[in-house]
Amino acid sequence: MKSFSLKILTLIVVVFAVSKKSFGQQIKFKESKQNFGFVHEGDTVRLSYELKNIGSQPLVISDYEVECGCTKMESVEAPIQPGASYIIKVSFDTHEKYDRQDRTLKIISNAKNSPTELCFKGVILKPKKK
Repeated sequence: MKSFSLKILTLIVVVFAVSKKSFGQQIKFKESKQNFGFVHEGDTVRLSYELKNIGSQPLVISDYEVECGCTKMESVEAPIQPGASYIIKVSFDTHEKYDRQDRTLKIISNAKNSPTELCFKGVILKPKKK
């Protein structure tokens, strides 16, 4: 009897683990890293990251975290439905930034792989002479 109960319990745990893994929200980015190349100090860099909700439930992006206030992400107003794609828009203000820059943006959501990191890098040159 104990062996049968143990098998049933094991089966329930396996079914739960498989269902939790194959259902729910999950973010998949087409590209999570970008290089914006060379820009001049004072320029605003605009980047786009395409994501897809590869889960079975609506994906809600609730917040983001950045290293400094120079990086901003447009808010996502509505849930992203299962199978749907969405473009995350990010801006990076290069004022008072010089040389090589590496930034990380953490996307906070209800996805099982949250937080998800987006990265970008590039080089900031001296301002253009007027």
